[in-house]
Amino acid sequence: MKTIFMLAMACLVSFSATAQHASVVVFKHELRWTDETRFPNYFLIAAVRDSIFSETKSELENYLKVTDIAFPEKVAYKIFTGFGKQKVEMPSNSNGNEPSIGIFSFITRATSGFAMFWNFNVIIKQNNKTILEKEVSHELEYFNVSGYASAKQWLTAGEFQEIYIRLLREALGVLPATDEKIIIGQQQVEEEEARLLLLQEDKQNESRSLLLQPERDMLKINGAWLSSGNFAAMLMQDNDTIFKFHFRDGVSWALAKPSFGAVLSSLFTEVTGIGIAYDQKVLNQKKGTLAFEDGQKIGIKLKWIEIATQTTFGDVQSSRITAPLVAELYDEKQQVGYFLYTRLEETRTTNETKESFNGFYGNQKVNTWGMDRIHRIEGSLFGKPAFAEYNESKGIIQIKTGNELMGVMVVINCNPLCRSTGNESLSKNKLFMTSTNQNVIRPSLKNEKSVEWYPVYFSANTNTTSRKLCIETLVCLFFGIGNM
Repeated sequence: MKTIFMLAMACLVSFSATAQHASVVVFKHELRWTDETRFPNYFLIAAVRDSIFSETKSELENYLKVTDIAFPEKVAYKIFTGFGKQKVEMPSNSNGNEPSIGIFSFITRATSGFAMFWNFNVIIKQNNKTILEKEVSHELEYFNVSGYASAKQWLTAGEFQEIYIRLLREALGVLPATDEKIIIGQQQVEEEEARLLLLQEDKQNESRSLLLQPERDMLKINGAWLSSGNFAAMLMQDNDTIFKFHFRDGVSWALAKPSFGAVLSSLFTEVTGIGIAYDQKVLNQKKGTLAFEDGQKIGIKLKWIEIATQTTFGDVQSSRITAPLVAELYDEKQQVGYFLYTRLEETRTTNETKESFNGFYGNQKVNTWGMDRIHRIEGSLFGKPAFAEYNESKGIIQIKTGNELMGVMVVINCNPLCRSTGNESLSKNKLFMTSTNQNVIRPSLKNEKSVEWYPVYFSANTNTTSRKLCIETLVCLFFGIGNM
């Protein structure tokens, strides 16, 4: 009996001695059918990676009752652009009696439609036996349809870490596994909105106010405003209508002879770096009319330029301008302005950014912070400098005159009854996007289910004339975007 007891104690001591350590032998994070603009690889941020490793270590030590767990130096990372599938496999070699751990994180779009899922697997083996093998999965739902209709960033670093730890705990049984949708995105929008509206760091690391005591108006709009179609709109403050207006494809009066050709040619060269004689390389033209309820009208004549893509110079490693457009603006008597539209694509690179070729998309960059797609107009309107810029990944439009910020539009439809952005509607099952009202001359603002609401911020005490100039500049930007 004594001999049996001693042998049992010896085995227990031996197991305890060999089970004090474990190793994470596989740690993968991969994307499929999505991009780094929506889902950046936050494991590239040392502080985020170290924090995730620390929390993962703590959870695994509690689960395995060990005192230490070794981690790989980096997280293996890959983007699948085709029909690739993540391999959830452990290496054939083992660490003897020590537990070997595999962590497999996979963010993927559904095979059909626009739904996104985060699949998470944990596998633990010891002595060639599987101790744990568990997969959990949650749909990641962007809180607003704009996340599906435009190239927006979905996750902040904080949200990424929070969701990762939740999935890990569900896989280990610390939290009950559910099929609950995880709603994301609002934190990122709120942070960006606050940064733009309140404080911004300049080159001297000093903060300055962008809008003085910002006031929130609501731009209510129905129709194909973001695709250069017909739409009706009104600007409201609380329950009061400041003014109504509509846009119609086509101009109903004869236009005066252009008087800003040399200015537009100079602006084109300044922005794109390309010398061009105005009107010399125009391929096509399109007209539109902006009309306000008080009778004021502005005609827009937009011209496509032959140059399709131009790389720009600067500190950004990957930057290009596509589809530059020039436009002339008129009232019923004379030319009142002009603008140049450009779409700038900037890849936010990191120290680990690499470029490779694949059969689906050609040259592809990985390990980036994604791409900023920036729509921009600059020119003049009623004798004042006009500038507007829409950064799709941030969901923010800034409108300026000279160096003065006139207003900020947040491209988030706030109408809870309406499931569209820019006239693009997402089906409830997320299988398809649809467009409506493209050919309606003046869509109705009475049907709340089809009217989109967008916050527009102005400095306190901004008068109606300045608000109207801001909206006129916005419509010029919309017309450029819709015709790119």
